[in-house]
Amino acid sequence: MSFSTSSSRAHRNFSIGILLLAFLPAALFFCVGIYLQPLDGDLTRIGSHAERDHGWNGPQAVFDQPRYTQEDYTRKHDMVVVGDSFAMAMPLHQWQNQVAAATGMSIVTVSSYTTTVQEILQSSVFALQPPRYFVLTYTERHFPSQIGKDVQCDGFVPVLPILRPVAAKPASALPTIDHPRILHRQTHWSDWRDVKLAHAAKHVVYSVVRRAFDYEPTKALIIGLSRPDLFSSAKPSSTLVFRGDVEKVAQWREAGLDELSCRIEKLRQRVEANGHTRFILLVPPDKLTAYSPWTTRRDLQSLSQLAELSQRHPAVMPRLDQALISAIDRGHQDVYLPNNTHWGSSGHLVVAQTLIDFMKLPARP
Repeated sequence: MSFSTSSSRAHRNFSIGILLLAFLPAALFFCVGIYLQPLDGDLTRIGSHAERDHGWNGPQAVFDQPRYTQEDYTRKHDMVVVGDSFAMAMPLHQWQNQVAAATGMSIVTVSSYTTTVQEILQSSVFALQPPRYFVLTYTERHFPSQIGKDVQCDGFVPVLPILRPVAAKPASALPTIDHPRILHRQTHWSDWRDVKLAHAAKHVVYSVVRRAFDYEPTKALIIGLSRPDLFSSAKPSSTLVFRGDVEKVAQWREAGLDELSCRIEKLRQRVEANGHTRFILLVPPDKLTAYSPWTTRRDLQSLSQLAELSQRHPAVMPRLDQALISAIDRGHQDVYLPNNTHWGSSGHLVVAQTLIDFMKLPARP
């Protein structure tokens, strides 16, 4: 055997070994990816968790297409909604569909990420053809910073009347609104080329870290629940929440309820200055806030100041927290999706009914 032949064989064996080293992990992650099921939720994506464990399995009632206009605020509408992902993220689920279907109102929704409240109020369509309702939607964990971008108090804190808070309507039965389509979560890959190898790799690594060091390396936290009937997921004794649901405490404490109340009142005055438009503030409670009565961790049960803020503004803020917690308490599943920070279709129904009931109340005492 010549030296060149031996060298060639060694090189070939080395190359095959390298290819195997690259192929075997890829094959492993591919198999893991298939097992995890297709990505669906923002929390399973953030935490590299398995949809098999945390994905929703109950049906979702949705619309074939949105019953409201998105972004294109160029003509008169009965309601203008400006908000974050709780107003924009799930067009076929959104509570605006339910409100439009139940009331017949025309609704436009504008993203607060691309358009400011001030830009809306200064627009010609708002000035010349003002809406009947202006609904601002900022989720609880971002509320202090978001409303701080819209208005400053400049040291002025209004004296607000102390009114009897409006009680939330019990959600023993969700409102009946015709939904043309029932949606089921995709649990099987329609095309194996879509399997997320990076997601599978992170899932393997993070699972080892969680088990070995009892440490959560991502912003998606697993919290235990005292009731196993709140979600349709395969492991309903726990659910995922965003780390920001816990970290919001510092932001709310820094802003203070007096300062936040001042900003709400000044913003109300600006919106309602035309004498026609009514200002309504929807602050969707964080998922952790909504499920705090059932979390097994006592240190996570009293983090929210949303109830106290709502009680200062009973003519402006519907009690979404009470309505959603009431629906959850009565056993409605997936009010928030188990793999997501956002509401399921039942949560959107609760929000829509709460808003509809609130609009029937007088604007001011």
